[in-house]
Amino acid sequence: MKYLILLLLPLNLYAGPFDLSEEELNPDAEEILIKKPEKYLHHESMIYDLNTDLGIKDQRRFTGTDKNRFSIAGHISGDYEHLNDMLGGEIAYMRRSSRYNQMWWGAQFFQQQTYFNAITSNRSTGSNVNAESNYIRPSDAKNTVMAAGLGVGYRFKLLLDFFETENMFESIDVFVNGLQLDESFIDQKYTGYGLTTNYGLHKRSSTSFFYGGKLSYNVATVTRDAIGDEKKSDRSLALGWLSVAFELGFFY
Repeated sequence: MKYLILLLLPLNLYAGPFDLSEEELNPDAEEILIKKPEKYLHHESMIYDLNTDLGIKDQRRFTGTDKNRFSIAGHISGDYEHLNDMLGGEIAYMRRSSRYNQMWWGAQFFQQQTYFNAITSNRSTGSNVNAESNYIRPSDAKNTVMAAGLGVGYRFKLLLDFFETENMFESIDVFVNGLQLDESFIDQKYTGYGLTTNYGLHKRSSTSFFYGGKLSYNVATVTRDAIGDEKKSDRSLALGWLSVAFELGFFY
C-alpha cells in the first residue's frame, strides 16, 4: 500500500494545476479587483448605476470591459475674449484596442463656422496679382471648415495621483484629417490635410453614459485650384485654431 501511494502522489501533483474550475479559468471583474486592485484600478474603476427607487447603487460594471465609445460635442472658440468667433459640432467614434488595453482607435467628423482671422491671417502683398496675399479679407469674413479623419487615443486617470475618484477619466486623441475650407469672401473652396489633438476630462454619470469637456487644437494646410500658372505657395493657406468643447456620449 505504501508503494502504491508513492506512485499515485506524483500523478496528483501534476493533475492539480490542470484541473481548474470554470470560475478559476474565467474570474469575474470583482474577483480580479479583489486580488489585484493596484493593477486593475490604476486606469479603471467599478462604476455603478443608482437605483432611485431603492436609493442604492446597483448594476456594477468594470470600465476595463469598455469596448466602444460614441460621442458628440459642441465647440466654441478657445479665445476667451471672442468665444463666438467659432461655433461647430463634432461626431466621434472610438474602439478599444484588443492588443494595447488603454489605446483606442477611431474616426471623427466635424464642421466649424468661423471667421477668417480666427483660423488664419492675411499676409503681406506679393508679386503675383492672384496670390493669396493680395486677397485682403475683412476680419469678419465668414468661413466654413469641414473635416473627417482617423486617429488614435489614450485613456488614463492621472487625477488619481491627486485625489481619489472612481468616475473621472482623462483622454488624449490625435487625428489625421482631410479638410475643406469654404471661404465666402472670394467664393473659393480650399482642400488639404491637417491634425487634431484633443485633451478631454470626462465624468461617468452611469455605467454607460459620460459627459465632460475638452480642448481641441487644429493645424492644417489647404490649397485652392490654380488660376493660370500660379504656384502652389501662392494659393495656399496655413490654418490653426484652438477650440473648447462640451462633449457627451456613451460606452458599449
